[in-house]
Amino acid sequence: MLSGHQEARKLISIEKRSAQILVVLLLASLWFQSWAVSLGLILGGGIALLNFHWLWSILSQYVMAKKKYSLFQLIGKFFILLLVLFLVIRFARVNPVALVVGVSTLVLGIVIEVLRQSLGKNRKGVW
Repeated sequence: MLSGHQEARKLISIEKRSAQILVVLLLASLWFQSWAVSLGLILGGGIALLNFHWLWSILSQYVMAKKKYSLFQLIGKFFILLLVLFLVIRFARVNPVALVVGVSTLVLGIVIEVLRQSLGKNRKGVW
């Protein structure tokens, strides 16, 4: 079983990897020469990273500090996230595909970090 410090390091590495992917995609979006694409990537990736960090902080309060679980915080966070996404799609002039790709950078960051840690040097044998 991993300690809280090791778990926190893994979550930080996921955040860093996702931010690195977002920067690479943002630089690649300059090729399109469209602010809508770049803004969609920035807002999508920023929303995803903030949501991940917010969820991490909520759940760490319950796991680490042994506080009583409040479903209201998670539901409230979900509706705030929906509101922010609605406002971005409705009022900001962003490319919707770029927004989805920006939000997906977190998923890609998680997959890359899981593969990196699974195939790393410190991996113990299955047998």
